[in-house]
This record gives sequence, structure tokens and C-alpha cells, in this order.
Amino acid sequence: MIEVSNKIRFYFGNIFGYLIYLLLGKKILLNKINKTKILSIYFHNPSVSVFEKIIKWLVKYDFTIVSINQLQQILDGTKVNTNKTVFISFDDAWSENLKLIPILEKYNVPITLFVPTKAIEDGDLWLNIVRNGYSKIDESIKRGFSLKNLKNISYKYHQELYLATKNKSIITRRIMTKNELIKFSKYASIGSHTVNHPILSNCNNEQVKFELENSEKTLNDWGLEINRSFAYPNGSYNNKIIDIIKESNYKYAFTTQPQFVDLSKNEFNYEVPRICIPDNLGEYENLARMSTLWINILK
Repeated sequence: MIEVSNKIRFYFGNIFGYLIYLLLGKKILLNKINKTKILSIYFHNPSVSVFEKIIKWLVKYDFTIVSINQLQQILDGTKVNTNKTVFISFDDAWSENLKLIPILEKYNVPITLFVPTKAIEDGDLWLNIVRNGYSKIDESIKRGFSLKNLKNISYKYHQELYLATKNKSIITRRIMTKNELIKFSKYASIGSHTVNHPILSNCNNEQVKFELENSEKTLNDWGLEINRSFAYPNGSYNNKIIDIIKESNYKYAFTTQPQFVDLSKNEFNYEVPRICIPDNLGEYENLARMSTLWINILK
């Protein structure tokens, strides 16, 4: 039943996306992305087909895909932006991302991968570890907790649930190993995505500092350069977190705000927007989302 529902969702989403793209989305992407606006998109764990269709479209319409260092130069005003510039990033370092290497090579695509270091060590994100092992957690630890509130709990309780689940679970690896990450870094620039992938707005100042400093240290210990770049897990942040990041070694922080990067507004480097391209949706729905029209119509 779920599989049928997903197919129906895919089919009608792509039809609706095609209408949006045909009527206005394509025009926005080709005309609004100019010397003052940059298209910034990000993926998690897309299929090869989903990813290549987006890359083919960008290549067909002569978009310039920039690296993290080139984007930083544009944001800092030391490099002049060209028409139709796009920045591509990935979050979490899923193992399936390795299958995209032939596409990255074929089209010479520079991407940036934001990495949560504990997930590399464990094999999965703490959210998934707790969800998958929820039934094994002692009732004394659950204390009436519901999975639907998983993203609203304190950092301390998140750690308690995570450790209680991890100690009783066999984790199926879905995230790259350290060696796979090092291999992938030949095709992608690296940025930080914290240690534990917590909801930062649920953390106190010391916990935020720990996540920022230790993710950088671990990646550096693995021989990986973070490019002074950070992506907020789940897109969660506030002014307190920005102030802490400003005092760190990070100079660029990426959100999940589905907007174009607007250079004419001198946008804040600690709130760089990114538009999410979902893993398994149709090409035209993804293009409609990429134009920002999808979210603006359905919000």
C-alpha cells in the first residue's frame, strides 16, 4: 500500500511540477539566475538517475557549477559572479553517494559534502539509530517519550537515548566509512556538519561549541580540510548559534532556506540559503522546486 501511495505521489507530483516548470519555473531559472543571484541546491542521498538529470539540465542550459572556494570568493567580492552560477552541496555522507562518482567525473562537477563525524564512525545518524532501535530502549529511559518529538528533545536527552539504543542495536551501515570518505574527498570538497548531527537550537552554548570545534578537529585529524564551511543540521539555528559560529574558525554557514543567494542584498555569510532536491522525486518536480516556485505555491 505504501509503495502504491509513493508511486501515485511521484506521478502527480511530477505532473504538477511539469506545469509549474513549463508555465514559469524554467523562465525563472534561466532569467533570474544572473550576476546578482546564485542557484544553491543540495542533496542528501539521491539516486544516480535523479542526480544526473539535474546535472544534465544544468549543463544543457550552460550553468557554471562552482566549487566551495569559488563561491566563497564570490560572496567575499573577490571574484566577479557570472550569469547562471550554481553551487551544489550534499549533507550527511551517505554510502550511496559513492555511486555518483562516475557522474561527477563525466561532467566535471565540483560539489561540497557536509559531514557529521560521529555518523561516519557509527554508520548512521543518531536519529535513525534511535528510531530503528526504539523498541529496545528501557521504559525507565523513555519516560513517556514519543518518536514524533525526537527533534524537540534536549541535547542531553538525545545523547541518553542514542547511547541506550546504540548499546543494544546492530547498526546497518548507511553512511560512508572513514576510508570511503577520504576516497570521496578526491571528488568533493568537505565541510563540517557537526559531530553528532544534533538540533543545534536545542543545545546550550557549550554544547554548540563542542559540536563545532570537535567536528573540525576530527575531520582535520583524518586529513580533510573543512574549507571554513559549515551546514546547520536540519537547518536549525538561531542568532545565538550564529554568534558562536562567528567566534569559531568557520566563516561560511549554510542553511536550508529555499531561496536563491542574492548578492545584491549583501547576504550574511552565516545564512547562505540552499534549495533541497529530494532523493526520489520526478525530474520536473525537482526543477519546480529548484525554481523556488514549488515551495512558494504550496507553503
